[in-house]
Amino acid sequence: MNPMHATTPNTKPNTKVLTPGVIATPPGTIEVPSTAHRLAPWRAVRLLRSVVWHEHLGLSMRGRRIRARVAIAAALAVLGGCLPARVPPTAPPVLVALASHPPLVDDGDPATLAAALRASVAYYARLPRDRVLEIGGERVAVEAMQDALASLAAFVDGRPARDLLARELDRRFRVYGAATTTGVLYTGYYLPTLDARPTRDARFRFPVLGRPPDLISVAPADFAVDCPTGTTIVGRAERGRLVPYPARAEIEASAATAAPVLAWVDDPVALFFLQIQGTGRLLFPDGSRPLVGFAASNGRPYVSVGKLLVDEGRLSLDEASMDGIRRWIAAHPDERERVLHANPRYVFFARLASEPIGSLRVPVTAGRTIATDPAVYPPGVLAFVHMPATTQPPADALSRLVLNQDTGAAIRSPNRVDVFFGEAPDAETRAGRLHTRGDLYVLVPRR
Repeated sequence: MNPMHATTPNTKPNTKVLTPGVIATPPGTIEVPSTAHRLAPWRAVRLLRSVVWHEHLGLSMRGRRIRARVAIAAALAVLGGCLPARVPPTAPPVLVALASHPPLVDDGDPATLAAALRASVAYYARLPRDRVLEIGGERVAVEAMQDALASLAAFVDGRPARDLLARELDRRFRVYGAATTTGVLYTGYYLPTLDARPTRDARFRFPVLGRPPDLISVAPADFAVDCPTGTTIVGRAERGRLVPYPARAEIEASAATAAPVLAWVDDPVALFFLQIQGTGRLLFPDGSRPLVGFAASNGRPYVSVGKLLVDEGRLSLDEASMDGIRRWIAAHPDERERVLHANPRYVFFARLASEPIGSLRVPVTAGRTIATDPAVYPPGVLAFVHMPATTQPPADALSRLVLNQDTGAAIRSPNRVDVFFGEAPDAETRAGRLHTRGDLYVLVPRR
């Protein structure tokens, strides 16, 4: 869903601590002579920025990618791996155990809860059972988390009364909260549907692009064990150098990419928000409704256009929801390109054969899946959303168990959470107007 493919903190080689956001173990590293580590870091950085290979040989695109990856590997080796993250040694844990908390009374459908629980169980089943999660300074084995969620899913299958479920949760789990004084800002995302055409015409002239063949995506952790897993370098080859991929404005304004066109749509703002949502459906005149999802990005940082409009005094904080941004752009069409191009990040898509999936490669569940910062909240964990009715219309207030199964380029702090609303008729409305504060509690199996 949300292209959630985020930077994660360093881990030491040969440990079994699961860094939040890690989906799979890197396929391998490249061994280099130890003398390569003796060069000064500035020379290694220069090497990384100046990777050169012989284009006059007529290499295929695959060959160029291989040479780029080898050059990057050599540069990382010379650098001696990645520089460690600068984290204060006495920094307190972001998640802290709570002595008291609101009643864990779930307001949702038990069937959707059981489905979401089993999706997280499937994620944990792919991991070594002795791997551990770091939560609030504690180490929790993946085996314990998997077993606890599977057992809870079986209990929920019996459709227990809400108060009985709340008591069972207190018996089975300890509760942690984010160490933040401002509360959690909740926003929503959904599965949009865009009218589309297979060929361009005067109305349908905005392309849904697939992954470009010249886009090079490299995981530094594949080449140096001290590099954080989950990070990616994205670029393309240009006159013998690996350079950043073009930004949104350049991609949209010219033939800056050789990306294939999957479809043409008639609404550039809807296409922009499709890229933020990460997954959606295309509705063609023949009635077909293929699902498209994140294939790659141009590697540029995400910039919030809502924050831009707030900083410029065009919107208040309360108005900076997806609906508010849409309304403002509709009222100021001459400003559309300037505002949308302020976000240089561009997302490329691929057709999907299955139901929508999140960053953990498991199905996402409407009303039960959330997206968070993977550097703060461990992947797959059970959590509880508490959104007081006083801060939201009664229909939108949530008091619900959720599973942390997705990430997002805009979700970068302990006090940001995105709630997935699915593709029901009211999903866009609910996701678009959700912009409120509440609390999030993480549930950890008791020992």
